[in-house]
Amino acid sequence: MLRKFLIASAAGLLLAACQQQPQMASPPPTQVKQLYVVYFNTGQADLLPEAQAKIAQAAATFKQGGVAVLVKGHADTVGDAGANLRLSLQRSAAVKAALMSDGVPESAIRSGGLGEENLPLPTADQTPERLNRSVHVTVSGRGVMSDKDYCAALARKWRSYSRTGASGPAPQAIAQCDAGNYDAGITTLETILTNDKIVLPSRYL
Repeated sequence: MLRKFLIASAAGLLLAACQQQPQMASPPPTQVKQLYVVYFNTGQADLLPEAQAKIAQAAATFKQGGVAVLVKGHADTVGDAGANLRLSLQRSAAVKAALMSDGVPESAIRSGGLGEENLPLPTADQTPERLNRSVHVTVSGRGVMSDKDYCAALARKWRSYSRTGASGPAPQAIAQCDAGNYDAGITTLETILTNDKIVLPSRYL
């Protein structure tokens, strides 16, 4: 009788251990990932009061477990495309500076601008649109590539699809990256790949 009791007890403990094992092997909680959108007035890169508040929220989220912050500037299609590219870069730079003022280290921020390309809301030329006068700020719990490594990944992606020669905007952009001018190189390569409907490589590690 005692032997049967011991066997039953051992079986019960083994069953309990098996039931607990999946819980012990469960994956960690989902890492933080939050998008904040900062809006601008037409033709302007100055931060509005509501933009400052939104950036402060993004910085607070980063401090709660973020690893990296991606900052991507946009501009609507009103005006010249070249000027809008510069404007999108100015907007992302303004947001980056504000994030740093709110305690986000520069090493955690990856910023750039796309001008009129890859718009949040595609529109016809010369169309004012608030959603496109914006900077998208993504706070992530995952690490991201350095600008140098991301530019190299973009270059590899372009080379895998293109058979053009050593001249043209893409090789020039790659040369910019090689020279350490990553913002210009990344922006140009992203624009070229996007226009060719090629999926951009992920920046996440």
